[in-house]
Amino acid sequence: MTIIWKEWTDRTITDVHGNVYLHRDLYEGNHAKLSPRAMELIEKGEITDQITKGYLEAQNVQNPYIQANICQLIVEVPAMLVARSIGQVTSSIKNDEAVNEAADEQGEELIDGPESGKSSEVDDLQNETLRQIAKNSNLELEHWSNIVQRQMDGGLVGVPWIEGDNIRIEFKSRDVYFPHEDGLGADLAYKRTIEEEDYIQIYRERTDGKDLTATNMLYRLEGTKMTLVEDEAEVKRILNKEELEKKYPGRSRMFIQYQANRKTFINELGVSDLRNQLGKQDEINWRLTQNGVVYERNGKPRIAISEDSFNRLEQISIDRYGEVEGAGRIDHRDLEIMTFDENGKAMEVIQIDVKQIGGLEWAKDLMKTMLMETRTSEKALDFYADSSSGGATSGVAKFYDLFVSISKAEQIQQEYVYFLKQLFEGCLWLANMENKLIQIEEPDIALNEMVPVTRTDLVTENLPALEAGGMSLETFVRRTNPTASEEWIQEEIERIEMEKQTVDSTGIQSSSNLNDNRDENGDPIVADEE
Repeated sequence: MTIIWKEWTDRTITDVHGNVYLHRDLYEGNHAKLSPRAMELIEKGEITDQITKGYLEAQNVQNPYIQANICQLIVEVPAMLVARSIGQVTSSIKNDEAVNEAADEQGEELIDGPESGKSSEVDDLQNETLRQIAKNSNLELEHWSNIVQRQMDGGLVGVPWIEGDNIRIEFKSRDVYFPHEDGLGADLAYKRTIEEEDYIQIYRERTDGKDLTATNMLYRLEGTKMTLVEDEAEVKRILNKEELEKKYPGRSRMFIQYQANRKTFINELGVSDLRNQLGKQDEINWRLTQNGVVYERNGKPRIAISEDSFNRLEQISIDRYGEVEGAGRIDHRDLEIMTFDENGKAMEVIQIDVKQIGGLEWAKDLMKTMLMETRTSEKALDFYADSSSGGATSGVAKFYDLFVSISKAEQIQQEYVYFLKQLFEGCLWLANMENKLIQIEEPDIALNEMVPVTRTDLVTENLPALEAGGMSLETFVRRTNPTASEEWIQEEIERIEMEKQTVDSTGIQSSSNLNDNRDENGDPIVADEE
């Protein structure tokens, strides 16, 4: 059952995906406009929000609206851990020399955009195709933002896309995704302004269990009303497409992939990690701002004098400046001629102890609650780091300090890797339509350590498994060189294997076997017989 589009409003999105805009404001730090208390003080001029009001206005107001954006850190800590752990994408299929020779003979054009030209030699067609897909998709630069967006919105969309010879993965935010009720399709809806007119572009995929059909539709948007543009020629011109519908025989699953964050039976599309955090975030900001206001008003040193002394100073000012200008005015230069009161006290300096203002401990408790609800390690934010402990901590200790965040990140990592594999499988399916030599598969995705590890530790950790035969040489080289290019890894494997063959053929490198077991005259060395 497809979606019948009639109107486009904010509720079109919020009815399906919830208030994604609220969660984005929380992440971006637009907290002032979400808090009625803060907005009231800003309107009265008691505080200002420099983020929304700008620096020029903020510099004329003494008290800023102070924010500790815990919501931003909640989603960025797992994103930092997972993004650095995603390694290179490689084929799970053994390199087929016959396929590569056939590709060389055909002069197949690699999927690297129109500027690539013809490839004269292909060493590994399957891996080269995967590399080009990752390159066309700018994949290494997308991991961090993808994981942030997934947690912030509660979901992430990916679509394999082909334009000419360019096959890539496009990532979309959750609010463009509209699944069909029967589970056999989905729409991606985009609001676009073309030639100064507003449109809603719909990209639809539907499957009947055997074949997949992809359709592009265009609706003219007038206010909130959507009107279908039925002239195909006009739609092709506006969207700059040669065809509006394409059928993929034998494709029983959609190319569109949706990954839900914290999916449950109740929330099948997932929920944001920032759900229900507005109240606590607002209270933290409010306490910090209130403390700032109290300190601004009372934190500066003040002078207290007796009433008789004040009247005496005021009279001196009137005598000096006149009845109008001198009234209520005190010249600090006259304080040196003060007289003592009956208790022998003339003035007193008063300053508030900022430690006694209160509210900061409550704000810290709320921060701790937010971290607990979102499975974020306290040590990851260094809120409660004990600077007095001194000394360095071991890698194991650091791991357990971050244990909660790492556990959460590992779950996200597992789901995200599966998400990427499905998208690559879709890209290879499209590539196979153009070149039957390219095989359809779910490729391998290398995983690096989430916490930074030195190269020495990497070698020490992986070497025993290699020597015991529990790890291949290729896996060892990849894990100990996580940032190396594919070309360097293959060259390093060949170099190691070549050196190993040399050692195996000659045995221990002595002076005799280095000379191929011959003496100084070139005659073979024969072992003495007993």
